[in-house]
This record gives sequence, C-alpha cells and structure tokens, in this order.
Amino acid sequence: MPEETLFLKNTETFAEAMVRCGVRYHFAYPITPASDVMKYSAMLLPQYGGRMIQMESELAVANALAGCACAGKLGATSTSGPGMSLMQETISFMAGAELPCLMLDSMRVGPGDGDIIGAQSNYFQATRGGGHGDYRVIVLAPDSGQSIVDLMPVGVKLAFTYRSPVLFVIDGVTAQMTETSTFQEPRDYAADFDTSSWRYTGTKDHPKRFLLTGSYSHSQGYELNERLRAKFEIIKEKEQRWEDQYLEGAELLLVGFGIHGRMIRELTAQLRSQNHKVGRINPISLWPFPDKAFEKIPSGLKNVLVVEMNHGQMIDDVRLALNGRAPTHFLGKTGGDTPLRTLAEIRAKALELLEG
Repeated sequence: MPEETLFLKNTETFAEAMVRCGVRYHFAYPITPASDVMKYSAMLLPQYGGRMIQMESELAVANALAGCACAGKLGATSTSGPGMSLMQETISFMAGAELPCLMLDSMRVGPGDGDIIGAQSNYFQATRGGGHGDYRVIVLAPDSGQSIVDLMPVGVKLAFTYRSPVLFVIDGVTAQMTETSTFQEPRDYAADFDTSSWRYTGTKDHPKRFLLTGSYSHSQGYELNERLRAKFEIIKEKEQRWEDQYLEGAELLLVGFGIHGRMIRELTAQLRSQNHKVGRINPISLWPFPDKAFEKIPSGLKNVLVVEMNHGQMIDDVRLALNGRAPTHFLGKTGGDTPLRTLAEIRAKALELLEG
C-alpha cells in the first residue's frame, strides 16, 4: 500500500496510524470522546490479522494490556479521564515490570465523570505517573491528525526501547476534529525489536520464563527502583521533544500544547508579520517535559504566556523550566459551551503583555 491521504476524524486517524505501525491488539471500553477509536479499529484490525476486543471494564482493559505485553506483544487502548483513573493501578504495575503498551487519553473536562466536552484537564495525571510509586510514563501530545500519524512510529519505538507504557494525550476538541492526514506505507515497527530476553513464552520449546510478582526482598525492591530511576534519567536526557519558532529577539513567549499549541502557532506568525516581538514553544513530549527548549530563550524576554484548556497545570512545568528568568502568566478556560480560549482572546492577552 503506497502513501495515502485520508479525510478522517482524528480518533479514526489514531486507529489507522497505530495499525499501520504494527499494533494488532486493541483493548478498550467505550467512553466519549474516544469511542471512535474502538469502532474504527474493530473494522480495520481484522484486515491486518488483528483484533479489537471490547472488555468488560477499564480495569480489565489495563490487565489485558499487561498480559499482551508479557507475551512480548504491543497492545493499545483508547479512553478518557475516568477510564484512565481506573487503569492506574495496572499502569503502575506495568511501569514497574517494564512492560510496553500504547495508550490514548482523549481528554474531557473533569473531575469525577465531568462532562464529555474536550479539555486538557488530565495533564497532572498523565505527567506525574497517575498511580502509586516513583514512576513516569512517556507522554506525547499531538496537535493534529498529521502529528498523530508522525508521532505513532515514535511512540512504538519508545515503548519497546524503554519497555514502558507510552501515553498519547489529545484534547477532546482535537480528537473529534476531522481533517486530512497523509499516511506512509504500513510498516511493523514492533518487528524491529527482539523481546526474547524478557517475554513470557510458557512453552516447552521456548523455556524462557518471565514471572512477574509484587513480592520482593528489600534488596530486590531497592535494585528495581534504582534501575527505574536510572532509566527515567536517560529518557529525560534523550527524549525531550518540542517545536519552537521566532525565539530570537522575542519579548513575549507563548507556550501551549494540543489545540492551543496549534492556535499559538498561527497567532505567533500573525504577530511577527505585524512586527511584534513574539516567539513560541510548543511542547510535544509532556513527559519528559522539554526543559531544554527553555534554555534557548533570549535574554530580552519580558513575559511568558501559557495557554491551556484547564485551570493551570502545564504552567507548573513551564515555571520550573524557566527557573525565574521571566514572569509567567496564565490564560485558561474549561467547561461550559466554550471550553477553549479563542484566537482573539489569546491575541488580546498577548498584546496586553507586549504593551504593558
């Protein structure tokens, strides 16, 4: 199958991209605004010799992902905030056992059941581990259908390279958007990785055993956690991803991810064309957060504006990355009929900071 351009809802784009990159098992439970991934993959996966399996709950979904990984296979799931909450115990277990998987959190407004409209309210849960213990999962934040396609091979490679869950977070607005995306010829990226040293085979001809247990001696537990800490440090050093533009001479820096990252990309270009000294940083990896991007900010920077579809979550990581080098301001809104800031609102706040 050659390169192909398709007009799809971005939830469907996620399913198309993961299947074309070698994922053959998708476990899920219906939840808005992620259910289209289930429906589309149920239609698509059998064409590639795979299966979508609707589980009886999100708890069952997470444990199916763990079982799939124990066999050396890469499973995937798609859910939203309440579903992610139910999966956290097993995700913590998978991080500790170093088991890879792909996950999509199509974020809606919360807490609790919240509402089904799109939001970016799960940033803390995604980037702080979400469950118990000292662990992180790799978090990628596409902002369009094409970026979903482009990041999917990256996600598969990261999952196997670091034997880690990899979480895609997409606000529900972007997830439900329909747009064109160009797909490359299908390729099974998982086939590039040898899992024989750690997968559980359980057959006579394959004597390798990989028994997972939560029962450790004190020394084993210490060694496990120190090994994980070393791995996380490597990930933080090597896997930061971001997009930046117009940093040279910038007096105002705009920062956003997902739908707001897409909006500030357009706005920054507009303001620069009108001779305003504005630059932008769009984080693509939310963990590891791209601290290195903020090492490049100019000495003349006067203000930073963080735009999010929540009450202010990524702003904490921006402030840590800046380490006091510039005042940091927040513009956010979530809930109701207008869950995101309009381009005009962001522009007005940006001009206010530039003039102030």
